[in-house]
Amino acid sequence: MQNNIYDSSRQFCSGCSACYIVCPKKAIEIKLDEEGFYKAFVDKEKCISCGMCKKVCTRFNEKIKQLPTKLEKGKLYAAQSKNIEVINSCTSGGIAYEIAKYGIENGYKIAGVIYNYEKNNAITIITDNLDELEKIKGSKYIQAYTTSAFNEIINECKKNEKAKYMVFGTPCQIAGLRKTINVYNIKNDILMVDLFCHGVPSYLAWNQYLEWLKEKKKVDKIDKVVFRSKHIGWHDFCMEIHSNTKKYYKCSEGDAFYKAFFDNILLNKSCFKCDVRMKRSYADLRLGDYWGKRYKNRQDGVSAVLSLTEKGKDIIQKIENSNLIKILEETTVQECMEAQSGKEYDNIQIRESAFKKLKETGNLEKTIKYYRKLMPIKWKIKKGIKESTVILPDQMRAELRRLSK
Repeated sequence: MQNNIYDSSRQFCSGCSACYIVCPKKAIEIKLDEEGFYKAFVDKEKCISCGMCKKVCTRFNEKIKQLPTKLEKGKLYAAQSKNIEVINSCTSGGIAYEIAKYGIENGYKIAGVIYNYEKNNAITIITDNLDELEKIKGSKYIQAYTTSAFNEIINECKKNEKAKYMVFGTPCQIAGLRKTINVYNIKNDILMVDLFCHGVPSYLAWNQYLEWLKEKKKVDKIDKVVFRSKHIGWHDFCMEIHSNTKKYYKCSEGDAFYKAFFDNILLNKSCFKCDVRMKRSYADLRLGDYWGKRYKNRQDGVSAVLSLTEKGKDIIQKIENSNLIKILEETTVQECMEAQSGKEYDNIQIRESAFKKLKETGNLEKTIKYYRKLMPIKWKIKKGIKESTVILPDQMRAELRRLSK
């Protein structure tokens, strides 16, 4: 048996690309699997069983220099950008943008995610350009391809100890990169920022959603996609897509992709019991929306900023001192986590049936109807009540959502 990540089933791979970076024989490729997720594939003919890939894979408990931080050990702040235009154009309170902007102005390169309109996928890019930073704004609720960018970061840092980076990614991506940095004993100034993560949906679901838009809404080539538009308000999840002269807006209760996303079925299997999504982090900072009762009356957007290391605390102090952000208050990690997606998803068996149906039919709507019939009756009643509000005017539904908090 070869000593590589393939010894453990690839189905729980998060596609972070760390194994690809450290493989001395380039025997690993990161590509989409049959379910539509980026996964690691090992060429057993090239593999020399060195075990390097297992040292950086989050599925294996190899000893590393820096252990992940328990989320409850961090410091939690509610914060906003001081620039109202930044808040309006960002998903939440604009903190990620202000961190990245400060970074560029102080000699850092930024690794963040953009939407690729030619391939209709999400990719991590590296930039030191403020104009290009605009493309990184906002959440992308699909899995990002990180391989090229993360490989570039490691290669440059191995050659140039003065290279500085700020890296934004999901908890599993940041975990893989952190373990890679530690394996190579890289000492560069690298700030790592992960996210309060819901999990990543399948590209099969996303591509079939795009086909649905084309057929039902006559939305063809996408010119702009905003996964979390504030068209209705901060609390109301809204998909916004532009195509030529057409504009599509739809709240989460009535949008096929959002239904699949919030049903927690068509997600990567690694997301269901992901320790770094739910309990721990290898990042310096974790960012997200400050959901819950505290800011239920705000419609502009408030960021939750969880400082996990001294480096994370220091950068927040610096951008606050630079008059870029305002700290509204310090709160408790527990309060914030109660409103985040920090729990296990327990519908693995339904997930398997759902993906089988998705591949058979090639139809997202039919797949959603199919697996929803398999869900518990209480779940179906609650979901039905929530989605019945889709017939209401946007502002009325938004008000009901606010009151429900």
